[in-house]
Amino acid sequence: MSCYLPDFPITFSEMQSVFLTDVEIGRIMTDAQLRHISRKRCLRNLNVPVPPCDERKERVIDMNSEQIRKFFADYQVTLKRVEQLEAAMRIKSDWDTWCAALRERAEFFRTEYAHMNATMHSVTAEFTKEEPALDDDAWKQLQISMMEFYCADTHDLALLMELAKILQKHYGHSNNLAAMTDVDLTLAYTNLEFSRILREPYGTRARDYYRKISVLSRNFGAIKEHSVHQAIVVAYANLVMSCCVLGTVTMQEAFDIWEEMKELQASDALAATRESEPDVGRLLDIFTERFRTDAYALAKSFDRTIEAHTRFVPPELMSRIEQITAEYYEKLDKPEESTADMFQIITSQCDFDCETGRRTADECWKEIHTFFRKTKPKVEQLGEVDVREIDVISYYMTCLDALISFLVETTMPMEDKKRYFREYQQDIRDFIADYDTRTGHGNTLNNALEELAFFPNAYALFDTAEEKIDYIFRLVVARHCTAFLHSLMVSAFAEAILSAIIDKEPALMVGYHGVTSPEDVQAHRMEILQFAHDAALLHDVGKNSMLAIIETQHRPLTDEEFGIIRSHPNRGGQYLSIDKDLARYVDIARGHHKFYNGKGGYPNDFDNTASPERFMIDIITVCDCLDAATDQYGRNYHQAKTTDEVLAEFKRDAGVRYNPDIVRFILQDSALRDTLREISGSRRLTIYYDTYKHYFM
Repeated sequence: MSCYLPDFPITFSEMQSVFLTDVEIGRIMTDAQLRHISRKRCLRNLNVPVPPCDERKERVIDMNSEQIRKFFADYQVTLKRVEQLEAAMRIKSDWDTWCAALRERAEFFRTEYAHMNATMHSVTAEFTKEEPALDDDAWKQLQISMMEFYCADTHDLALLMELAKILQKHYGHSNNLAAMTDVDLTLAYTNLEFSRILREPYGTRARDYYRKISVLSRNFGAIKEHSVHQAIVVAYANLVMSCCVLGTVTMQEAFDIWEEMKELQASDALAATRESEPDVGRLLDIFTERFRTDAYALAKSFDRTIEAHTRFVPPELMSRIEQITAEYYEKLDKPEESTADMFQIITSQCDFDCETGRRTADECWKEIHTFFRKTKPKVEQLGEVDVREIDVISYYMTCLDALISFLVETTMPMEDKKRYFREYQQDIRDFIADYDTRTGHGNTLNNALEELAFFPNAYALFDTAEEKIDYIFRLVVARHCTAFLHSLMVSAFAEAILSAIIDKEPALMVGYHGVTSPEDVQAHRMEILQFAHDAALLHDVGKNSMLAIIETQHRPLTDEEFGIIRSHPNRGGQYLSIDKDLARYVDIARGHHKFYNGKGGYPNDFDNTASPERFMIDIITVCDCLDAATDQYGRNYHQAKTTDEVLAEFKRDAGVRYNPDIVRFILQDSALRDTLREISGSRRLTIYYDTYKHYFM
């Protein structure tokens, strides 16, 4: 049993807005992560001005300080606009309004992609030179822009990382400690965020950069720059919390680093800055205390979606942590009135008490359930200012994770467990529907949702495989507009092609799923079509962890992002492997980007030619490519092709990339080709909107 541990990185902007409301609880109150935007304001902001297309084409970055500043200021406007366009796709709307929003989104992204493609091409050409033609003012502005981008509510992780790499090359051999610390902190942060998606090598890099900064504490008193003092504490906080949660810092290492934090906390050097730099001492106090409250949950936690085992904690260390935790809870003086910002302390104490036999799962579940039901209405009513007093993502995910965990372990009848679980599912959906009004940290929300969506024990509370698939689709697929719409189209194409095969040439499927004859194929028609439908909905589930830019693609992707994209088949396979019903789709998730002949595509460690699901993999591959090529709403980096153009490509690559029997069948069946043209053309928006209504209205 493990509570959700908030693992977002602490940034400079959050240091500026930190204030402690209850030292005993030790919570951090963030501005960038926890802003609140009302739904009316979200709708109103759709009219935020964006430079006209003709102006944007001329807005190519120059290499002087003013143009650098202007580029990043303009790009912040673009990122805000992207957020608003994405939010508009989740607002309840009639047909005309929603379709207009979809078209507006697509046109904006296409225009922005063309502009950014030209801009990035010119910038790349300059910075690949041995000595870029920048003066000192321009380099300084790049550093300032990097830190403003780092601190912003909304930013672009991959561009931020590329900018830090450029500045690392420039400042790497200088004596400018403040500049190099800024660079190292930015590289630590961006690598940590990438490590949520693809653990290595990003997790190790993040840890090493944070460690490089934290060891500067040995000279804390001699360092005069406030920004470096800030960075030291930020590095410590992320090492003992974020890096530990993500598994790149062991529990023993985290404990030792915590001891370093306490030494700094008690040092004369820090005492000398308490008055002049109150934010530094305050954040160090918060996270020194917070590790004390969360150490037990950290030690007992494991990543349920990746490694199905608990990370080893030496017995003597575990005993020490248990002692510290018990002493803390015994001394804790809880107020009579529970408030929402107490969620971490309450769930952690219940976890500790249940694991150590002090209370039963029933008692712990009841306490958290009562607390959640009492405080949730207040959290929902928080205003734009008040919402900064609580980490809303962690509140929902910590409470709901704990409730589901304890619910499974209670002694109540199964029907009662299922009833409460249905309530909690609705709580999750309500929160997701409103998530864009509460936070700009989409990666943290992705991590939280995947933990809830792929929590093995929870699957014992579902009656059917279809309920499990619907649960996943609502939690992690429907959040991402492009992946959501793409999955629907792949499903529609797959059902059309398979229906025709079953009706007209069922012999193609003899042997698949144990069917022994054409008649047997037709007898299992509904079962086969249902399986294909579900496989299509889940084939891209690994994209839950992808960065937002991969969804919108309003600019060309970096090499880092292409690497992340290539990880999504294996990621999806890992997600689906946690349950026997979902495991039926693992090979399809892993294999849908492999070539038919097994010699191309990715991932390299999966042999689609040996899979018992090879035929369905081949169907989904054809449908995946057919939608990607004909999509005029979600693929901003290319001009949509006609269905006939794509079928010609299938014919050319049959036997290499595509199953030749499937390609031959499609090309020979004129009625099927007409159906595929309709699906990709006139029926596309109807398919989108009908399913959108089901999930969002």
